[in-house]
Amino acid sequence: MELSLSELKHHRVGICLSGGLSSLAVASWLHDNGCAVEGFVLDIGQSERKDFDAFTSAVRTAGIALHEVDARPAMARAALDVAAFRAHYDGGYWNSTGLSRSVIVEAVAPRLREAGFSVLAHGCVGGGNDQRRFERYAEHFAPGLTVLAPWRSPEIREAMADRAAMARQIASAGLVCMPGNTAEHSVDSNLAGVSHEDARLEELSTSALRVERLMGVAPDRAPDRIERVLVGVERGRPVTLDGHRLPPEQLLEAANTVAGRNGLGLTDVVEHRVNGTKCRGVYEAPGMELFAHAVRAAYESVTDRAAADTAGFLSRQLAVAVYEGRVHGIVARAARAGLEEILAAATVTVGLDLYKGSVVGRALLEVDGSAGVVHQRRFAGGGHHWGSAPFTVSAEARE
Repeated sequence: MELSLSELKHHRVGICLSGGLSSLAVASWLHDNGCAVEGFVLDIGQSERKDFDAFTSAVRTAGIALHEVDARPAMARAALDVAAFRAHYDGGYWNSTGLSRSVIVEAVAPRLREAGFSVLAHGCVGGGNDQRRFERYAEHFAPGLTVLAPWRSPEIREAMADRAAMARQIASAGLVCMPGNTAEHSVDSNLAGVSHEDARLEELSTSALRVERLMGVAPDRAPDRIERVLVGVERGRPVTLDGHRLPPEQLLEAANTVAGRNGLGLTDVVEHRVNGTKCRGVYEAPGMELFAHAVRAAYESVTDRAAADTAGFLSRQLAVAVYEGRVHGIVARAARAGLEEILAAATVTVGLDLYKGSVVGRALLEVDGSAGVVHQRRFAGGGHHWGSAPFTVSAEARE
């Protein structure tokens, strides 16, 4: 909804602050122009704690009231669902940005309403994917709130016509972005991954290798040795790493660490945007990529062709729903229900061998046959011998 500056002054405005340039510039501009604006900063794993604390301290010093919300567990649960359902978008993009919008609005909306705010603002650029995602999720979680898309406002566009102007705005208030964001380069990060955007990356002739990775190293800088990682999958969901059962946020953090140091998870794609155009995206998602290999092994061990084909179709439908901001729509709900049914038997332990940006080997170390495997096996039977005996692993294979 388009609200003029004079109209905004009659409302309490809550703005979602991610640590990026645009949302911070909008919050600062609204504050400087006499609006009752307060920031809502969600910790979704977008930075190290010291950087997060430095950011929130600077915002408060600038005179902007701030509310902090720990959404790391919610972000991790959402990401692990996407990994379990293999719901990656065009080119293998793990939907880290689109998924976070649902987590953010779901966490912020009830707090806004309880505190008497009437406007939910964000810093997403006009006409982009995120603008529509915020509108759709606000309609779902807080139908009574007005959503302010700042770049639809002629006054804000005139005051901050480009990223350089936004940078000047926050500098005048003594504010700084979280690491990775500059006047030229924008990142959007959380526990699931990082997206990188800038004018040069929009050029398809620019190599994605120019991106300075935030969640790991480039493959050529990874250790010159193979590292074996064990992932436990239950009913299609990653639940353990190297035998340790961890809360979702700790599990994803640990996966990001081990996969990141081995150079996994940089994806360069040309994707179909919500508004029908195309864009070039460069993404990091090391932990999600690691879990994807384990989940793929789980799928393959328990599904027949018909179930695998159905799961592939449903995964694609869910991925599109996440990307378009329809996580809670009927298609997404139906896709989840079908995938839950198919994955009921997918309980395995997978050994993955990581080497310089790739999974160079894998081993199924355990398959839970009690869950109802749906096809006969020819594992280690030799020749043309087929059988339905439970899958077993030798002591040598486990070592």
